[in-house]
Amino acid sequence: MKLKQYKSIGYFSLLFLISFTFSGLYSQSLIIESPNGGFTTERIQKISGSVSGLNGDRITIAINGIPQTVPVSGGRFAMNAVVAPGNNLIEIKAGKVSEKISFFAKVPPRDIKVVLIWDTQTDVDLWVIDPKGEKCYYSHPSTQSGGNLDVDVVDGFGPETFTMAKALPGNYSVQVQYYGSYDKPITRVNAYVVLYEGKSNEKRMRFQFVMTKSQQVYHLANFEIEPEN
Repeated sequence: MKLKQYKSIGYFSLLFLISFTFSGLYSQSLIIESPNGGFTTERIQKISGSVSGLNGDRITIAINGIPQTVPVSGGRFAMNAVVAPGNNLIEIKAGKVSEKISFFAKVPPRDIKVVLIWDTQTDVDLWVIDPKGEKCYYSHPSTQSGGNLDVDVVDGFGPETFTMAKALPGNYSVQVQYYGSYDKPITRVNAYVVLYEGKSNEKRMRFQFVMTKSQQVYHLANFEIEPEN
């Protein structure tokens, strides 16, 4: 009887060990390596880290409430984001785990920020045309009026980011070019226009569009900057 009891105990111990081992193999972890929190003077901030146990090849990073799909390769992820003056919040979700980190950025304010993201891993280009008719895009990333294409992504989900320190009054046009090859799938884009970010009069607008044909330019939205009184 004692022998049978010991065998029984050994059997259940083995089951527990196997269960514990498989649980460990399939557990998830998420580590944010950058930013480190605290304080920064870098206007373009690298967001990076590692993830394990992920069932998939992408995660979601929200920068001050704007979500962004980010690819994961070899358990690592990285992206560049234009941060806001003042407090910033980074929220990362990878499968069933999530982490947050906040930091304060002492950076010059921008009257206009346009952030473009999309849902397939391809090349989409952001174009912003100012009231003077000057176009800011990948081959003309800085305009005479102070517009800048701060982040350009050629293989991913974005973000492409345009900023302008001192906005010209008048009408702005936001356009996108589906620059990927002809065999690329239908791609959905989201453009977030943030005016006077970090100030008491901050305003946000979101525009959506579905691009069906590669190598085409699509008009996405217009927005207006009122003249100062």
